[in-house]
Amino acid sequence: MTSIQTAYLVVGIIAAGMGVIVLMSDPRSGASRALAIAMLLMGLRLGLSLFEDQGGTAWKLQAAVLARLLEAANILTGIEWARRIALQAAARLQRTIQVLFRVSQLLGVIYGAMTLGYIALAPEAALHDVPGVMRLSGLEWAVFTPVLGSSILLSGIAIVMLLAVSDDPAECGRLRALVLSTPFLLSGLALAERFVPISIAVGLLIFLGGSVRYYIVLAQRGQFMSQFLSPQVARMVNLQGMGQAMRRERRQISVVVCDLRGFTRFAAERVSDEVMDLLQRFYQVAGEVAARHGGTVKDHAGDGLLILVGAPLPVQDHAQAAARLALELMRETLPLMRREGELGLGIGIATGHLTVGAIQGAGRLEYVAVGNAVNLAARLCQRAESGEVLCDHRTQEALIDLPGLAALTREPEQFKGFDTPLPVYALAAS
Repeated sequence: MTSIQTAYLVVGIIAAGMGVIVLMSDPRSGASRALAIAMLLMGLRLGLSLFEDQGGTAWKLQAAVLARLLEAANILTGIEWARRIALQAAARLQRTIQVLFRVSQLLGVIYGAMTLGYIALAPEAALHDVPGVMRLSGLEWAVFTPVLGSSILLSGIAIVMLLAVSDDPAECGRLRALVLSTPFLLSGLALAERFVPISIAVGLLIFLGGSVRYYIVLAQRGQFMSQFLSPQVARMVNLQGMGQAMRRERRQISVVVCDLRGFTRFAAERVSDEVMDLLQRFYQVAGEVAARHGGTVKDHAGDGLLILVGAPLPVQDHAQAAARLALELMRETLPLMRREGELGLGIGIATGHLTVGAIQGAGRLEYVAVGNAVNLAARLCQRAESGEVLCDHRTQEALIDLPGLAALTREPEQFKGFDTPLPVYALAAS
């Protein structure tokens, strides 16, 4: 084994190791999975250089084919990583960025096909023109560099545009590190072979710095978000970025509104510390129950709560989940309320299409849900007696024949803000 081959092997192990670390550290992120595969492919390609000169002509041709396949796959997965980041970014320039990345990937496929065709049509020349890792020389340079160069150029333009519109500082850190490290990683296109491992190692170190910054930002973001969001939403923001998690869209969800009965009198008769302790216990139980059913507590309004089931986290059968959430919340909190005095709990549930997403004002983001279902859930909560869960017709329809739940028909009622009387149903565990 020559010193150059040893250098390639060491750098290949470093690249593959970085890929494994990325995959283990962030396995649920599609962007990180693509990046991990790209790093692993780079490591395999670098390691293959150890065996390229071993054996006869047949083996060398097979090694050349494998090398070109690994190089093309490395290009495709690297671009795919950046493309997946773009999918999570703001909608501005989204289409243009996606087109640039797709064209870059197509050119990468063409490059791989051309190099394989070159090996098949001119094997002796191809073997002569394969001096090392990720390198082109002689005829290959003249024929293939325009295709490969165009792929790199277009993806570079797309990355610059993505950096201009992305609101995810974690991924932006990795993208900037990629931009800085790319000249070193592509050094084999121009440098003498003995300098290539050193240059690639420098590029990997630069990218490693960006990756470390990525995980620092993720940790800080997770620590901050966990104080204000449910664990599921905090995890969603970590994986997808703030822009994707908070983007505005119209979605059918269920809304649960609950309100403590007799709280005003209770607060007037007790010292403030006792009132705060009660609210703390109530909010704690409500948050745990909501999380178990995929709900997100949006508002703490004094003695009331507004819980969204289906946004920002999508929940299958959200109306059923909302009904189970409400009944469990009643079962868990009502005994606590009654032990503290003449307190009770009323809950209203409504299902419908709402516009959900983040709006910005006064320098801060607020996640909002706008639509009739929010108003109706609040009105139903107001009409509910202590210990009662009321729901609307859409929620009731989703509960038909659902084991363990019964929706008892009440007289239609007129609610403020609605033109006609609406059907009302009382939920109970059966």
